Amino acid sequence: MNTVSFENVVKPVNSSFCAVSYHNAYFAAPLHIHPEYELILIEKGVGLTFVGDTVRKMSPGDFMLIGKNLPHLWLSADEYYEKNTTLVSSSVYSQFNTDIFPSEYTKIPEFDSIHLLLSKSQKGLLFTGKTQLKVQEHFRKLPSYDNFEKLVELYKILYELSKNCDYTFLTSAQYRGSQAMDENDVVIKRAYNYMNKNYQENISLEDIARHVGMNASALCRYYKKNTGKTLFSYLSELRISYAVKLLMNKNIAISQIAYDCGYNNLSHFNRQFKGITGKTPSEYCKLLNREENTINQT
Repeated sequence: MNTVSFENVVKPVNSSFCAVSYHNAYFAAPLHIHPEYELILIEKGVGLTFVGDTVRKMSPGDFMLIGKNLPHLWLSADEYYEKNTTLVSSSVYSQFNTDIFPSEYTKIPEFDSIHLLLSKSQKGLLFTGKTQLKVQEHFRKLPSYDNFEKLVELYKILYELSKNCDYTFLTSAQYRGSQAMDENDVVIKRAYNYMNKNYQENISLEDIARHVGMNASALCRYYKKNTGKTLFSYLSELRISYAVKLLMNKNIAISQIAYDCGYNNLSHFNRQFKGITGKTPSEYCKLLNREENTINQT
């Protein structure tokens, strides 16, 4: 059974970020996270988009910005996985970190709108309206540029998206998302990595603190100060993200999903699930069925 996996983004030689044109019968990446932002345009293929705690229909033309360490998955419709299929799935995507910007770029006024856009992307953004269609045209060409020209073009794309394009959030109103983690903060990184690897277990605050090498109460204060959320709010969101993924499989009972996500108490799981997604697991199953029926009718 697939869990939330960590993707190690590989950058091309002599480049600070990647820009890729993807072509395959289906979208193959599992439910995953990575510390880079991801800007992606779905060119061909239909199915379901999973971001954070929300599932929606995936269609050609979907243009999305996914924040750092935000769980996501593009799941192709069943017919794309059939042997000898002639169907094609394709996308253009770029994965980048804030190190592509000048040092202390958050203090440079010209980058204010981009900084705000990236902050909002921690809840996932789906760009809408006619203006973003022009930006899509520029983004399609991004993989063909070389070196500095490619970097400048990405700047332009992010600036246009931040200043002139409408969007909707991909996660629910209740989903807080994660603030961008400082890659140089060893304490946060150790706590974060431990939770990512062990969220399916019934881990305690003391377990996390012991791994980090800090007093439990001191770790709680430090984590909240530097991430804007509590340790267990992040852990809960990670678990519920995985639970939403498992609900796509109709053969797994909700009680088993709760156990697989690190919960020993079904009532506690139900409360946390509704607190994060706004729906009970049963209500969410009905939503998934409606989304799948919509895909099958197209």
